[in-house]
Amino acid sequence: MTVKTRDFGEQDISEEKIINFPNGLFAFEEMKKFIMLSPLGDNVFPAWLQSVDDENLCFIVFDPEQLTKDYTVTADEESLAALNSKPEDKLRYLVLAVVPEEYKNTTVNLKSPIVVDTENMLAAQVIASENYPIKFPIFTKEGE
Repeated sequence: MTVKTRDFGEQDISEEKIINFPNGLFAFEEMKKFIMLSPLGDNVFPAWLQSVDDENLCFIVFDPEQLTKDYTVTADEESLAALNSKPEDKLRYLVLAVVPEEYKNTTVNLKSPIVVDTENMLAAQVIASENYPIKFPIFTKEGE
């Protein structure tokens, strides 16, 4: 299928690559289908989480394990039920980025990650019970 994207024009995507959000994302509950685009290569971050239904709706996401040590989130039973998943299933976490004009001030939301069951391609945004920040800077003085 062909998906129109905000940043990459039209993309031919296999339907198996569509990530379904039964409950949508926070503040975008009506948007249910997304694809992940990794212009630097598969599973290379940052990646773009692009709506299939709205070419202008796109989020930049990161793998939190690449940004901070020991990132673990306990997914609640309700979220797992929406994904038809169990805690031992193959779950992947993504965090949404806020990229200001001065990109060195980019932050990610570690408190409300997206959890994706990579087996059935169902996803949900959750609120971590762990004490993580909503605005976690991804650039440090040493890493600039």
